[in-house]
This record gives sequence, C-alpha cells and structure tokens, in this order.
Amino acid sequence: MSILSKMTRNFIDRRFPSLSSRKRSIPLEMNEALNVEKEVIFIAIPKTGTTSVRTQLGAPRSPIIENPHLDIRQVRDLIYVMLLRSTLGGNRTFPCETFPTDSDLRTRADEMFSSFFKFSAVRNPWARAVSLWSRREGVETKDSTSFEDFISRHHHASDTCRQPTRHVTQFDWLCDENGRMLMDYVYKVEEFDTAASEIRERTGGRLALGARQLRVNPRSVSRTYRDIYTDTTRRIVAQRFEKDIDTFGYTF
Repeated sequence: MSILSKMTRNFIDRRFPSLSSRKRSIPLEMNEALNVEKEVIFIAIPKTGTTSVRTQLGAPRSPIIENPHLDIRQVRDLIYVMLLRSTLGGNRTFPCETFPTDSDLRTRADEMFSSFFKFSAVRNPWARAVSLWSRREGVETKDSTSFEDFISRHHHASDTCRQPTRHVTQFDWLCDENGRMLMDYVYKVEEFDTAASEIRERTGGRLALGARQLRVNPRSVSRTYRDIYTDTTRRIVAQRFEKDIDTFGYTF
C-alpha cells in the first residue's frame, strides 16, 4: 500500500488527531483513473488513445477496481470510499470526538475532487466507430459483422467494450448527473502534442506527458476511416453522436 499523500495525511492529522498514533495506509490503488500523489484524475474513454497516458501516469499493480474506463462520476465516488477505508478501525481514543464523521469524510472527498486536475481525451466519432468495429481486444465484431450492420446497431459509445457503461456519447463519461461538464481539460487525441504542453503548464509541471504509442492494432482501418463510410452510415454516426460532434468541434 502507498501512504497517504501529504496533502490528505496532513489534513487528517490536523482535523482528526485521534488517528495520528496509528500507522495509516490508504488504498491509493482504488483505480488507475485516480492518482492521489499527482493529484490528477484521468478519465480514459475507450478507443481514444488512453493506453499511453495511463501507462505514463503509473497504473497501480492491483487496483481494487480494475476496469480503467470509469466515468468521472464513478471516480468522484471512489474518493469517498478511499477516505472511508483509510479511517475504518482507526480509533484509539475515548471519547471519540476527534474521530472523523461521515460528513467530515464526504466534505474532504468533495474538496479533493474539486482541487484535483481532471482531464480526458476524446476522438473523432466517425474514426472511433471504425476502431470499435475493427478492434482486436474487447468484443471483436469485424469478422462476424459488416460495418453497415455494426453501425446500424452501434447505439452506445462503449459498444464492444468488455465493461460497457451504456453511455451513449463520449461526453457522458465527463459530465455530472445533470449533464454539466466536470472536467478541467478535455483534448482531442488527434491534437495530443499540443495538449501535452498545455497539461504540463496547467499542472505546474507535475504532469509531463510524452507522445508514446502503445497497443497499436496493425490491422486497424481507422486511419483511413473515411473510405469505409457510405452516405447512410456517415449520417447515422452524425445523428447518433451529435453531442460529441457539436461539443468538441468534429467534422467528418
């Protein structure tokens, strides 16, 4: 187990001294989307070039939740679970007025979520649909389903994922229950180099990402995705993923 980040540990030491005599460890390995030491949250939308970024962030060895593709609401809730687990069984005093209440933990979880740098990547919906169809991991469909048939049945942005979230669009990974964007920064995977410089600047240099390509499917046809589309399939994707196209400024 990693120890508490200094920010979180100092907070608990100051607010809840009844825990200070106990050697506390916290399961920072809740999920690879949450990096407490760097104070960042990376929402890895499937098929948006996330493997490179996730690797550079230092994926935990044995996260409690292994699926790397959680949405921002799920990660937000994980912070509370992380703090709860760090305090369970920790009281060593009587009476226990200084032990954190559940309200204390929820308040701290909200503070951490607000202060962490939350970022993600999105991808051209037409190219991404081709990548989901032609993938060689997850649920493979290319050998058994024509592209036209795939597009007619492709209703969710997580289709062909092994842990589908049933999100309709990429935007759905990044917003709250009311559709309000929760991310500090969302970049287009097609513009990664520019984004890497801006991320480094916004995080005060603590997050320096390099351009690295991992798990590239040599048989992927997404690089020439336009050649695969007909007018009909192009129109279906435009209508189905209109939210992503309008929000992030994509064109065919």
